[in-house]
Amino acid sequence: MTDTVVVIYSGGMDSFTLLHRARARGLKVHALSFNYGQRHVRELDVARSVCVDLDIPHKVIDIRAMNEVMSGSALTSGDAIPEGHYEEENMKATVVPNRNMILLSLATGYAVTVNAGAVWYGAHGGDHAIYPDCRPEFVEKMDAVCRIANYEPVGIEAPFMHMSKGDILAEGLKLKLDYAHTWTCYNGREEACGLCGSCVERLEAFAENGLADPLAYEAGRWCTGSRKRFIPCRVRVPRRGAQRCSVASVNAICGQAGKKTAQRQCVISVIRIL
Repeated sequence: MTDTVVVIYSGGMDSFTLLHRARARGLKVHALSFNYGQRHVRELDVARSVCVDLDIPHKVIDIRAMNEVMSGSALTSGDAIPEGHYEEENMKATVVPNRNMILLSLATGYAVTVNAGAVWYGAHGGDHAIYPDCRPEFVEKMDAVCRIANYEPVGIEAPFMHMSKGDILAEGLKLKLDYAHTWTCYNGREEACGLCGSCVERLEAFAENGLADPLAYEAGRWCTGSRKRFIPCRVRVPRRGAQRCSVASVNAICGQAGKKTAQRQCVISVIRIL
């Protein structure tokens, strides 16, 4: 079995962690990124920079022409990016039709070219709710097909399939990774929005690990209760770390009221504002 792997590397925190996991296990890594017509290239710029620093072979493949037959996603159109948690119904607007099947197929061809035994991608437990091409059954079927699609079998692996975003971050922290070298936000502005599903999930992960995200955010305050779900607040405030808040302040900031809010024992986490 070859010790070479192709890692689909977007520049986000999941694939960033996956890239370093492969290196930590002594594998020879070829990083592969795709410009599929997403709203911005912040992640791709980050990916290039990281691969240069690590001296990892890296290719960025332009497949924007495929948008003619893969339309309908807020990530590749001028439609507004929905705000909220990934489990909310409106987040389905961020699904790019058949994206991972296409990316994995191209990555499999590249794997054959560089004599890699597997393609890794960063699908994880938090993706399952809305992304059909991040579910275990999809990975199982793609793996079976890619093992017989060429003379050289190539496995499709999603090492984080049964892990949460918080679990992935915890693994990266054990590897002493600096997540300032990642980009997650669906919006490509100077600072992360703090409101889209991608930002919400990322901020939840940092909260679960008791850390502040090193990225700067436009939305300064977040409240999290016993269910560890974030409610964005659009009020910008100076950075003050985290503080316990009263029911009254939660009501004022989150717009929630009464007994339900009191039971949440919310914490206001002030995200780094540069």
